[in-house]
Amino acid sequence: MNLLNKYIPDYTFNEYHHLYINAGQADCFKAAKSIDLSKSGITKFLLILRGLPTEDLSISGFLKNMCFTIIEEKLHDEFLIDASQPEIIIFWNFHFKSISASKTLVSTETRILCLNKKLKKRFSLYWFFIKPFSGLIRLRMLKLIKKEAEKIKSIN
Repeated sequence: MNLLNKYIPDYTFNEYHHLYINAGQADCFKAAKSIDLSKSGITKFLLILRGLPTEDLSISGFLKNMCFTIIEEKLHDEFLIDASQPEIIIFWNFHFKSISASKTLVSTETRILCLNKKLKKRFSLYWFFIKPFSGLIRLRMLKLIKKEAEKIKSIN
């Protein structure tokens, strides 16, 4: 069972993206835990547009600045981020599935559960506008992970 299903099996909204990476599962996991979002100009620009902090765009700095927390981790398999706010539960994961010794399916999914109808209505309007840009950021994250994991693989 993946961690998202453990923590948030039911949800109101979600977003899922994946990428096949020519590197092993451990290298992909390591790359994800060390990505630097500042290496993506479009990601930094979109974060600025949303008024989000951009001073430390390492994954740990980004999570800290956004008050997000890694709540559970399965080494080389998955880590789960809690981005919840009052009346809205938000979990976001990175999942690493080994296809072969040198190929991994890396995915990221966000699940959102609105705890009341009023919030669901308001959030659906917000999500309509934000989801495409959020998706673009997630795709850029996956490409950064791919680049770094394949670099790690070539060094080893």
